[in-house]
Amino acid sequence: MFFYLSKIFWILFNPVNFIVILLFIGIVLHFFRIKIYKKIYKITFFLFIFIAILPTGTYLLWKLENVYTKPKILPDEIEGVMILGAGINESYTYQHKQIILNDQIERITISIDLMKKFPNAKIIFSGGNGTLSNLPVKGSVIAKKFYDLMGVDVNRIKFEDKSRNTYENFLFSKKFFDKKNNNNWLLITSAYHMKRSMSVAEKLDLNFIPYPVDFRTGKNFSWRFWYHRTNFLQNMNDFQLAAHEYIGLVAYYLTKKSSKIF
Repeated sequence: MFFYLSKIFWILFNPVNFIVILLFIGIVLHFFRIKIYKKIYKITFFLFIFIAILPTGTYLLWKLENVYTKPKILPDEIEGVMILGAGINESYTYQHKQIILNDQIERITISIDLMKKFPNAKIIFSGGNGTLSNLPVKGSVIAKKFYDLMGVDVNRIKFEDKSRNTYENFLFSKKFFDKKNNNNWLLITSAYHMKRSMSVAEKLDLNFIPYPVDFRTGKNFSWRFWYHRTNFLQNMNDFQLAAHEYIGLVAYYLTKKSSKIF
């Protein structure tokens, strides 16, 4: 139930969708001469400035990405590496009959490098279908093909293919861990997603060394020259991504799927 409600909620309250819905409501009310339309327009205009003109989303992403940093020194031996599935567009891959990658592919490419560096480490790739569509192919199946194309021994990797969200990534992968000792594992996911992932892992008594990848912002951020960022679409995309993550942090905590919000 949580999975379906979360997807429906996001469709309605995705920031960009929400602005469009508000604008549509304002136009309808204006057409029927219902005076509240002026307030709706004002709210829509304010949200547009906050989301599209100001780099608010970039700042929020930057805050998320700076919670955990890439380890400067790794242990000599790593027990295992867990990769949270992403990087492949399952729908387009199925339609075009060739592997179509997306902008989260670093989760996979970095893991290949770590597999070479730690040849004795256990490897878990977790990723099923995180959409409402009943796709005939799952992310882990395509990832397996991609690893094989990159020359990786796929027999070394445990593929978890039932998960639909971050909580299920860990819940369904827990069977692959040594219950007595899981302290020396690396966790690979996008930097902005690491906070929620580590909180879920902690809730399920899994310990990881965070290894964030797929950074979307620089190391430093300043509001001083905000007017240099005039790419409204980029600002909206950053805000949308950040909003999804912050809402997820709150929702997971309230439904007892994570250990803390921040």
